[in-house]
Amino acid sequence: MTEIKEMLAPAFSAARPGYTMVPGYITIHNTANTNRGAGAVSHGKYLSGAGAKKAVSYHYAVDDSAIVHIIPDSENAWHAGDGANGKGNRRSLAIEICENPESDLLRATDNAAELTAKLMRDWNIPLSNVVQHNHWSGKDCPHRLRIGEPYSWNTFLARVQSFYGGGQGAAEPEEGPLYTVQTGAFRSRENARDYADDLKEKGIETFVVQKGA
Repeated sequence: MTEIKEMLAPAFSAARPGYTMVPGYITIHNTANTNRGAGAVSHGKYLSGAGAKKAVSYHYAVDDSAIVHIIPDSENAWHAGDGANGKGNRRSLAIEICENPESDLLRATDNAAELTAKLMRDWNIPLSNVVQHNHWSGKDCPHRLRIGEPYSWNTFLARVQSFYGGGQGAAEPEEGPLYTVQTGAFRSRENARDYADDLKEKGIETFVVQKGA
């Protein structure tokens, strides 16, 4: 996983009020900041500067090459828009995926998925408690994921599950049988392709093969 860089915001500032918490959720955001240079380190510096005076914050900022840790996991951040005592603000870890144009959004989103899997392990958080900002306040965030960029929300969750289970980069056994799961059989290749596309939208990767070929 990409190394996590510590850039903690000033303690007891507006951005980092210091309320303790045991995380039970992970909330995914896109930054909505498409300015050049607005990467993870820039977002870390912001909450140690002018942003420290504002009650808006996040635990992590992620781009294609960096993961920056800004608020300790055991403290709350103001990110969910569900009020001072809302579960989003007081019980969830916030991950901001950067959208700066020089950052590769696909790699940044994959970095966020891998970080999410790590935090699930660290805090015993189930995949069902990995949610969008939209879940708490109805805001159209994470906007890029919500419109399928670089891929759908269901694919993001599938990527998280893959990282959680060690799927990414896991070594394949050199010997032994290979097991497959078949979910359907079709006389028409077009129908098979349509079914595969439906599964892909749900985050299930598939491939179509001709039986006996």
